[in-house]
Amino acid sequence: MKLSIDDSIQGVPYYPKAALYGADAGWTRLASNENAYAPSPRVIEAMVNALFEVNRYPESELDLKGALALRYGLRSQNFLIGNGSNEMIETALRALKFKGRTGVIVAEPTFAFYRIAAKIYGYDVTSVPLDSFRLDLGRVTERIDERTRVIFLCNPNNPTGTIFSDRAFAAFLKSLPPEILVVVDEAYAEFAEDRLFPRSFTYVDEHPVLVLRTFSKAYGLAGLRIGYAAAEESLVSFIERTKQPFSVNMMALIAAKAALSDERHLGSVLENNRKGRKYFYDAFEALGIEFLPSQANFVLIKVGPDAEALTGRLFEKKILIRWLGAYNLPECVRVTIGTMVENKVFLEALKRLRA
Repeated sequence: MKLSIDDSIQGVPYYPKAALYGADAGWTRLASNENAYAPSPRVIEAMVNALFEVNRYPESELDLKGALALRYGLRSQNFLIGNGSNEMIETALRALKFKGRTGVIVAEPTFAFYRIAAKIYGYDVTSVPLDSFRLDLGRVTERIDERTRVIFLCNPNNPTGTIFSDRAFAAFLKSLPPEILVVVDEAYAEFAEDRLFPRSFTYVDEHPVLVLRTFSKAYGLAGLRIGYAAAEESLVSFIERTKQPFSVNMMALIAAKAALSDERHLGSVLENNRKGRKYFYDAFEALGIEFLPSQANFVLIKVGPDAEALTGRLFEKKILIRWLGAYNLPECVRVTIGTMVENKVFLEALKRLRA
């Protein structure tokens, strides 16, 4: 190819996707932190009823924003709806472009797309290493300088499943100099059970903070790609201007509203995750495998120098987990909590391979 490509784009890494996205039969898929269970029956019914209306553009996002406002005690104007959380990440970076403010701070390791998106939009990225697999917000503060514009915080953090507390977060926000946006990505928040988990929505009118949530995980709508964000109204208005029109499809909007209305189904998903997480903890302890207690729907385990090879051998048995070499954790893997059947398939294979 003879087209010239800017160095900033040439240096953008590929997102470290799991192998075999898709729906081929016979695989045990524990690599991508998807919800192993089908979405609420209300979701299916609502989508089927809407099938004959897909010749029209998507309906307004106002109904979903209103439902979210009721859920979290905010106003509709506090919410953005996006094509997954990733669109919210990109729109924030676009809207926050400002002369001289080119710095982004991320944890290391954390969700890889923050760094990728920042590089795409011309930001310089500074990494803050985790401390014993946890993010120390004090260390983040130390890395702030006059160029810092956006700070990405993943809580619970992917791939570790660890959290920072509400008290630490409140103190961190108060310590920030002006002109910095904090993007706190809470994709796994519904799974978090620690009562110290931050009450992030209570801060959106007091501080420049953008709280990201998704319907991909606990609500089981990963294939529809719909997420949302909450922030102060004027910030929302500027970020919204950078979005594509109709970026969220009709089925996603309809499904998200139905999913949000079914709290019983969500409760069932969270209970299954709780049981699966304990099942993993007990099994890993029995096998002498180090693991991190998780506030998410996955568990990070340390299996040793052969972690990549082990992932490959499991792949040969049609079992998908995530090797964390791309996250600079070459001796670790991340395992999604699936159905109890899937969890047992993985563990039985792991026992045989380690025997």
